[in-house]
Amino acid sequence: MTKALPPTREELKAAVERQSEHEANLPRTGRQISEVRDRILRDWREANGTGQAYPDVQSFIRSVAANASVTNEDRGDVRAFWSYKSQPEGSTEEVGHQYVAQACGESRGYQVLEDSPAGRRLDSYHLWQPEVRQMLTRDFDVPSQEAVDLAPEVWSTVSRRYAEAAEGPVVVFAADIGEKSVLGKDELPQLLAHERVGKDGVEFALPSPRHEHLPPEVDELIADDFVRCQVRMEDFDPKKTTPKEFAKKLAAVSVPENRRAEHQAALSQLMSADSYPELKERPAAAAASGQDRAHGYLVAVDIPDRVPSQRPTGHLGHGVVNPVPELAPRTAGVER
Repeated sequence: MTKALPPTREELKAAVERQSEHEANLPRTGRQISEVRDRILRDWREANGTGQAYPDVQSFIRSVAANASVTNEDRGDVRAFWSYKSQPEGSTEEVGHQYVAQACGESRGYQVLEDSPAGRRLDSYHLWQPEVRQMLTRDFDVPSQEAVDLAPEVWSTVSRRYAEAAEGPVVVFAADIGEKSVLGKDELPQLLAHERVGKDGVEFALPSPRHEHLPPEVDELIADDFVRCQVRMEDFDPKKTTPKEFAKKLAAVSVPENRRAEHQAALSQLMSADSYPELKERPAAAAASGQDRAHGYLVAVDIPDRVPSQRPTGHLGHGVVNPVPELAPRTAGVER
């Protein structure tokens, strides 16, 4: 498999159209909620009619996540994964990475969880919608807390199965990766331990965000796909961590052979400061003196801009796309 290519303008346009269609079809009215209820009831009855015994609707929904196929037979072997949203260069608006993955999956033949039999069925139940949760409690006697917990539970189950089914290198559509996201919590740990994937088999189709509070050379290191798949945005959150705390986490991350010197230089640089503002000031001082305090970083070399960093809130992942505020101010000149 060649290096994952960024989505084209045509693919981004298709992604925006998918997003608009999905938003328009979210169940909000009484009639739409009834349609979801009838769909779940019909599928539950059909499953019980095959000889399986599902005493309640939640056990049936869990069985879909645990047993339904996570592979689209009309697609190839490469699996796509996604998390959150951004506005990639070439897109007319912010778009959920789910829809970018699906648009590229259709045009490139990637597997996408939401396009598999299991994913399509769970997606059609809209378990993240508050109105659906209320319906499950009202019409199926699902305890209210269980109705709330059901969506993250079943999507975690099916996502792990989807990752386990990988046959080789995978493509990820994400900016920063949150540790509580389905990608960060369930899928990537499975992929990194996978004998047919591993750290060198995870490729990102979207550029890494530019984190303005980090020195460019440190930011460039964590943008390397091999490193990026191991790092979580919480590792370098300027509101919750210090450079030294980030250094301790980065020290545990494995790096390619050709980036070990950069890794050691980044650790040394991060350990030299007690705060991110202090860390940001130091490379400027080194540049003024003509010295490279890290690893031979050339002051006159421009580092390409990347999409602004984004930071999610709460438990987000498959089946849900919520707005996410930026972790750092957008970089000037980046098309949004």
